[in-house]
Amino acid sequence: MKFTRRDFLPLLTGAVIAPTLTFGGFIPKPAQANPATAPLTPKEARAIAREVFLWGMHPVALYHLRYIHAQNPKSPRFVGLNRFKWSRQPAKALPRFATTPNATTLYGLAMLDLSQEPVVLTMSKADERYWSVQMADNYSRWWHMIGSQFNAPGPVRRLFVGPNWSGTLPAEFVGEEVVQSPSDFAVALGRLALTDDTPEELKAINAFMDRITLMPLSQWLASGKKDVRAEDVVPGKAEYPTYSGMENVREPSRLRGTEFLQWVSLILNDPSFTKQADGHKELQAFARFDRLGLKAGQSFDPTSLSPALQTAVAEGIEDGVTALKAQLAKGTGKPMNGWSLATDIGYQDTDWMRRALAGYIAVLGPVPVRSHTAARMYNDAAGQPLNGKNRYTITFDLKDMPPVTEFWELPLYDQEGFFVDNPIDRYSLNSYMLQRGKLHTVDGKLVIYVQADEPGDPDQRRNWLPAPRDAFQFTARFYGPRGPLIDGSYAMPGVVKVG
Repeated sequence: MKFTRRDFLPLLTGAVIAPTLTFGGFIPKPAQANPATAPLTPKEARAIAREVFLWGMHPVALYHLRYIHAQNPKSPRFVGLNRFKWSRQPAKALPRFATTPNATTLYGLAMLDLSQEPVVLTMSKADERYWSVQMADNYSRWWHMIGSQFNAPGPVRRLFVGPNWSGTLPAEFVGEEVVQSPSDFAVALGRLALTDDTPEELKAINAFMDRITLMPLSQWLASGKKDVRAEDVVPGKAEYPTYSGMENVREPSRLRGTEFLQWVSLILNDPSFTKQADGHKELQAFARFDRLGLKAGQSFDPTSLSPALQTAVAEGIEDGVTALKAQLAKGTGKPMNGWSLATDIGYQDTDWMRRALAGYIAVLGPVPVRSHTAARMYNDAAGQPLNGKNRYTITFDLKDMPPVTEFWELPLYDQEGFFVDNPIDRYSLNSYMLQRGKLHTVDGKLVIYVQADEPGDPDQRRNWLPAPRDAFQFTARFYGPRGPLIDGSYAMPGVVKVG
């Protein structure tokens, strides 16, 4: 028997009107209610809250980073929008300002808003040292890198434009110098290598900073297109969504319950945090977030949720934290002779677990291999946690040093990721020290002595990396890594307990 379209339509209609009609034993069921309009249950709220946490952990960390640097004038890190804040002095243990910093580079940080006009970056002249300016967006996607490792030494000129901007561009900029950001929000992270610990070196590196200009296009044109020190750039005013009390938040990773949802609401209502308009997974998630009262155009009100739903949200956020900690326990990097090598190889922005993990432990991760890789170590060669009650050595073969095009660094941190205060203000050892003959070598070996007490032997003291008297950790850096420091095949020496 054949059915024409005219024959088939009544059958379909009949299936709706008369549900007892069967086709080959199949009994059609009545239409189900739309889950999006059904009452929200605590079980569903808990599941959605977990998803909100995994999606939002890293963007929340970045929103907080921008808030303390560009929007909260009472913050000691405040600098405003669209200009650099440079660290003019080498980092020390006190005051604490960030976890797992470098000691071999001086940093510059800028929060950009590209929604109103482009931002210009110029570097008029470089000397022979490592320098870079790297750009990331609100999803911690590194979308542009400039510097000695990536380009000719100088001069360098860039014009950064937002994804929705249109207007007239200065004629002197050529196509390769005009770079479009995927978001109206951008982070500019500058690094300049500190190759020695002399006053002359510090003076030279500060002069280098003054040759890097970052400012809105209109200001650059008004300045006569000349170099302008970061401190002389007029800061932009940040007026992004806020809520009362957010100035008291110090560590976004400690946010819990509906307070975390408040931060996610700020992000959803901030158009400068450009969303992924073509991101199917994200758009579907936003539809679920709406069930908790999280959506663009509407501020989140914690009291809109019943006590039972608020409890479920808190449990869901905690489920997300537990999932991250479980992943941390498994290891977050590629095994490298006992070290955990962090790279962005295989990383996908749609993997919210990995993205959240990066925001939870180190905002702006994962490390882009175009720039550098990092290797973490928490245990000694016998698998026991590192502790300053013991003494350790790390022995490098001078014929098999870390293979890099730029430099390597071995910083030591306490268990929270901060530098350890010590009498010689030494927080890391690096390849520049080896090149300048400041480290002692013998029989083709470089032996690093890791301990709390100062060694009595003068040669050991030259290679001393001071440790606290309790737990500590390493995060080695490899700038310009070659293949073995990307795929994990380099035989990075272990940390050997000697007493």
